[in-house]
Amino acid sequence: MIVITTSRKPSQRTRSFVKDLARVLSGRVLTRGKTPLREILNNYPKIIIIGEYKGNPGKIKFCDSIKGKLLTLSISVKLQREVCNREIENIECKINMEFFGDTIRYKSLFYDFFEDFGILDKNSSFRMSFEDSPLKNDKERDILFYIQFYKGNEKIGPLITVKSLKVINTNENIYKDG
Repeated sequence: MIVITTSRKPSQRTRSFVKDLARVLSGRVLTRGKTPLREILNNYPKIIIIGEYKGNPGKIKFCDSIKGKLLTLSISVKLQREVCNREIENIECKINMEFFGDTIRYKSLFYDFFEDFGILDKNSSFRMSFEDSPLKNDKERDILFYIQFYKGNEKIGPLITVKSLKVINTNENIYKDG
């Protein structure tokens, strides 16, 4: 099962985003409180941590303490209620990952993280779509790509705008908060 948590003292918007992400990925929300990341990673060697920037979700860290790999995305988000005006849960507990255009170069990074959870299924009606920016002027706004969630052909959100991506292949930075 995918475990999703936050940095300490998350805002309401960040908590809403974590719940949205848990719904579409069939994950479990772990309330962080004062628990140190080291302790969480001892119990859950692969987790997703949502960090904040000015009270909004601003980072996603995909932590894999077994392989010593940390994938950090700087992001902005639209919540499920802002994308489709309702909450939609992935009752299939499966998701199809799709990569379009230049995002294909990130495929192995994301497959490597998600494959151990047993949720990837090419036949799932729930899709996690990695998409290039449809607008040419997005390059000026430093948008790397989008992660959009679908059920069938309907956009269900959340919509994640990825501004930067960094891969760290060492254990030393995994335990940093933020």
